[in-house]
Amino acid sequence: MDEAQGLRGFDANEKRIVHFTGFAHAATHYVELLYPTLAVGLVAQTPGVDSIEEALSWSFGGYLLFGLGALPAGYAADRLGGRRVILAGLVVAGVSACLAAATSPGWSLALALCGIGLGASLYHPAGTGLLSRAVAARGRALGINGVYGNVGIALSPLVTALLVESLGWRQTFLATGVFILIATLAFSRVRIDEPGVVTVQPTSTPGAQGDTRKAVLAFVLLCAAATLGGFAYRGNTVAQPALFSEHISFMGYGAAASLAMLLGTLGQYAGGRIADRFDLRISYLAYQVASLPALVVIASTTEWPLLIASAIYAFFALGMQPIENSLFAVLTPERWRSTAYGLKFVLTFGVGSSAVWMVRGVAESSGWHAVYAVLGWVVGALVMCIAMLMVVTRKLKIRND
Repeated sequence: MDEAQGLRGFDANEKRIVHFTGFAHAATHYVELLYPTLAVGLVAQTPGVDSIEEALSWSFGGYLLFGLGALPAGYAADRLGGRRVILAGLVVAGVSACLAAATSPGWSLALALCGIGLGASLYHPAGTGLLSRAVAARGRALGINGVYGNVGIALSPLVTALLVESLGWRQTFLATGVFILIATLAFSRVRIDEPGVVTVQPTSTPGAQGDTRKAVLAFVLLCAAATLGGFAYRGNTVAQPALFSEHISFMGYGAAASLAMLLGTLGQYAGGRIADRFDLRISYLAYQVASLPALVVIASTTEWPLLIASAIYAFFALGMQPIENSLFAVLTPERWRSTAYGLKFVLTFGVGSSAVWMVRGVAESSGWHAVYAVLGWVVGALVMCIAMLMVVTRKLKIRND
């Protein structure tokens, strides 16, 4: 994507907000996906740690806090401002990554991963809320923000694998933490005007229709869909490096995971453009339905077909996020926007963290391919939730414009 073209139409303050939140989004997803790739190297380099499934289970607490921390973060962002909350989260994540370098495999490493997860949890409600309130072209801004996040997602497996192989897992934690702290210090000096003035108002909301019961039901269905999507997202990100290490031989597992996730960057940008042009419910449904065939292929193939299917899945599963975030913006009052996003990310990342245990149990009993068969059923249930949402809100206009 050409940056000048992507940012055309934003004023100077909006551009600074897009870049600031973009960096924070990339850093958040980078540290989020740091450990699943690092764990493969940790098992290889650490005597006495023989099971990748056991090593991955140490990340459960961090992923749980990655979700649970989102609700108080959203509440704080609605009252203190998104910028302060975002900076605080980056500092906590960076310091925790440095501390992880000094831990031993087991409970102390799990505790450090909890710190990384807690720090990373602050970004999503604060950053998404800031963008949805302060940038006029909401869908496009969320799409560009998603591109930044996907850059972090795509780079994390590749860079982490290279660092672990060349420096070791402890030095990888340390290098990551130091980089985040230095970059956060630099971005803290960028001036952002966060006046709390809303330049975007949804065309129509369920509340405006005077039907509170339908509004609540619609929000519950959207939360259910987001929760299932979060479970599928976490299951994929945790399982993918190990799946690739066993079933892709023509390149390293880190490079393969990065390549697969890279297509999600295009999906995010396309999703942002679609969110500003079409009915959000139809767009949301279309993206999720399109991801299902890719999961079926992932669950049954190896080598190039596996990599291609994984990339297609990333395009749709990650690309739907600007659409989903726009739906939350349209269906919630502006004054509670960050809090609503906080609830969303508690569900997607907090409840979704239980996928760590699903991955371990299914992989140990039936293999890594079987994990993706389970995820296919999860996405099928997600599609049913969206269909019910469309029925409940059939008389409403749900668009960004």
